[in-house]
Amino acid sequence: MSLPVVDLGGTGNKTTTLGFGCATLFRAPDPAERLRLLHVAYEAGIRHFDVAPIYGLGRAESELGRFIRSRRTEVTVTTKFGRSPTSAGRYLARVQRPVRHLLRSQQAVGDHVRAHAATPSRLLYAEVGYDAASAKRSLRNSLRRLRTDYVDFFLLHDPAPESVRSAEICAFLEDARTAGLIRSWGITGVPEVTAEIAQSFRHVPVQQIRSDIFTPPSASIPDGSALITFGVIGTPLARIVQHVRASDAACERWNTATGADCGDPEVTASFLLRAAFQANSDGVVLFGATRSQHISTASAIAGQSRRLVATENSDLDSFMSLVRTELQTPDTETRSTS
Repeated sequence: MSLPVVDLGGTGNKTTTLGFGCATLFRAPDPAERLRLLHVAYEAGIRHFDVAPIYGLGRAESELGRFIRSRRTEVTVTTKFGRSPTSAGRYLARVQRPVRHLLRSQQAVGDHVRAHAATPSRLLYAEVGYDAASAKRSLRNSLRRLRTDYVDFFLLHDPAPESVRSAEICAFLEDARTAGLIRSWGITGVPEVTAEIAQSFRHVPVQQIRSDIFTPPSASIPDGSALITFGVIGTPLARIVQHVRASDAACERWNTATGADCGDPEVTASFLLRAAFQANSDGVVLFGATRSQHISTASAIAGQSRRLVATENSDLDSFMSLVRTELQTPDTETRSTS
């Protein structure tokens, strides 16, 4: 399958509008299953893969490296620096497969752990620095684990403003780009912090930000900067589905307006992904999944995103209008129980 391709700002990199995020990949406890999912993503037409040293508690880069080794010229890869798994985290990575099987067998315990898994623990991850020496060391290690001699995008990973030595980092990154070790560089994190840090640089070629239907990409992203968005489904999905299921009236209202069952998580996830492509039409939208069907569905949506004309997006327009009027206004609570 062939997906739409974008030219990412002034980076000189072209890749597919849909990227595969490897952060969620390790919810699948079996390495063979993770490899199969990477194959599914590739066969679905995805040619951009996003990884970081902390993903999979230190194992994700190596597994992705084995997969892309024979496909390196066909794909683009993002990795990051500034955060690393601790010794405890790396130990947990070795035992996570039996632990995940245990959590699956004990549903209540598993739900509790997953509920607290979104926020990285200081026991598992450590900030190792946003200076030239740390960046150089991290890049060297990432290239070794990824089994490649360059990465396409090398990003500061969720830094705090006061932790970044901007001039020093910028000089190193530009030298690394000139040397061919990276194709481009940038910052990833939440929009407000990323924008603040970007101001300390003369120009940031790539900004990778958390964005969803409630927090669309900022218009302040400067011209010439490539935009990659992530987290487009996770946060809003449960909120919208819960709102629609809250009453029969809400169900009827949303289903009639959109012509679809918005109480179905998979239906709502499709709307959210379509909205993400609409909001970031010139960039890349990251998506992660551990089910083959979800990857195939996301790829199909990406393939259709540029072919849809305004009249064919009427259901999405209705969906987004309902989100604005019922979930982003003061009368939300009243409407949800009507």
